[in-house]
Amino acid sequence: EVSCPRFKDGIATYYIIAPSEASANLARYDGVKYGLRAEGTRSCGDMTARTRAQGFGPEVQRRILIGTYALSAGYVDAYYHKAQQVRTLIRQDFDRAFARFDLLLTPTSPCTAFPAGERTDDPLAMYMADLMTIPINLAGLPAISLPCGLDEHGLPVGLQLIGNVLEEARLLQVAHAYEQAASPLARCSRPPLVQPLLHSTAN
Repeated sequence: EVSCPRFKDGIATYYIIAPSEASANLARYDGVKYGLRAEGTRSCGDMTARTRAQGFGPEVQRRILIGTYALSAGYVDAYYHKAQQVRTLIRQDFDRAFARFDLLLTPTSPCTAFPAGERTDDPLAMYMADLMTIPINLAGLPAISLPCGLDEHGLPVGLQLIGNVLEEARLLQVAHAYEQAASPLARCSRPPLVQPLLHSTAN
């Protein structure tokens, strides 16, 4: 076992940094120089408002609002800059772990797979499903998820292998060795809905 004390802070850190950067990058899409332009508008302000309403889905709009708030005057130090500091601490936790180990092993998710669309009305529950993968992204580390069996409902369980910086080759070698050694149960077959999609794509 290895301790990464800031691992648990990954979700909160990510959902400050990523929306902030998305908000800054997407600000240019006003319908004048970039991107979609709503038709039949009466003024520049109306065009911008309708363009952004039509061009971005609810989740993207939610993240833009969070990011805009985090970058606003009086909050950028308390939120964005603080999140960047925590990101550095997360990376330092992993540096200490990789001073002792070549690879780290975790679940891919704190829960097993849930039916498609089940949590679309509960963004926080969807965000928490990323609890085990987001800190790896924040630290800039390579990782791979492998099927390692099924739960009591027949849904796949994921196993995550994490490598150190620029250790993708070793990570892939270990993942390949695991797949070769794993039982057929661990190598889950494709879900039934995927089979016709693959067949139609091949044709």
